[in-house]
Amino acid sequence: MLSSDPRGIGRGLSTELLLHRLRGSSALSPAEIELVLSLGEQPKFHAPGTTICPHEDGSPHPRLIVGGWACRPRILPDGRRQMLGLLLPGDLMGDRGERRPLALNPVIALTVVRTIGVGRLVQAIRTRPEEYAGIARALAAFERGEEMVLLDHVVRLGCQNAPQRLSHLLLELYHRLSAIGFVHNGSFPMPLTQDALGELLGLSLVHVNRIVAQLRREKIVSIRSGVVTVENFAKLALLGDRADPTRAGAVA
Repeated sequence: MLSSDPRGIGRGLSTELLLHRLRGSSALSPAEIELVLSLGEQPKFHAPGTTICPHEDGSPHPRLIVGGWACRPRILPDGRRQMLGLLLPGDLMGDRGERRPLALNPVIALTVVRTIGVGRLVQAIRTRPEEYAGIARALAAFERGEEMVLLDHVVRLGCQNAPQRLSHLLLELYHRLSAIGFVHNGSFPMPLTQDALGELLGLSLVHVNRIVAQLRREKIVSIRSGVVTVENFAKLALLGDRADPTRAGAVA
């Protein structure tokens, strides 16, 4: 289903990644920073294709991805799978007390995934909201971001043709991975096979292969060995009907 070498994904990320993301959305007090850094438990490993959330007992324990890629799928009775979106390092999963349908949806590992539990953080916010108001604001911003990504995905599947879908997705991934330091000179890891891209974008394997070849031929994007290199952001943004992230003031 997926390439076995997710280059650049198996970095030693832990609570510092969560702290970086939280600080990007809200100012944190010294007590809040201390709480986040105290979560550094030994990561749990999840093999590709296994369910990360909900837990074996059915409870959707909140966890943080510190390495690897996962997805939220919906699986039809005939076995077909539609991915609702991707989860990347730094993303949270599971119920954080709101019982939101998106948070309760199963999460499946696409590569080898490493996670740590963030239940103590969630519990602290519930019991002492005034003490951890900065974290609460940041998590609310995360939830808004998740919903925006899902809305973008609906538009992608409902309104865009095949080349537009892939271009739109690549720009989204560039934006999300850039925020956690995984983009270097226009290149970023994408450990997805063309089969997986087809499930995500609602396209056949043949169609995905054709589009990847087209983008490479037109010197817009190259995808090799699990690494995407964007060669022409302006053309990619025009094709994907999305803002060019390299332009000042661009909104992804």
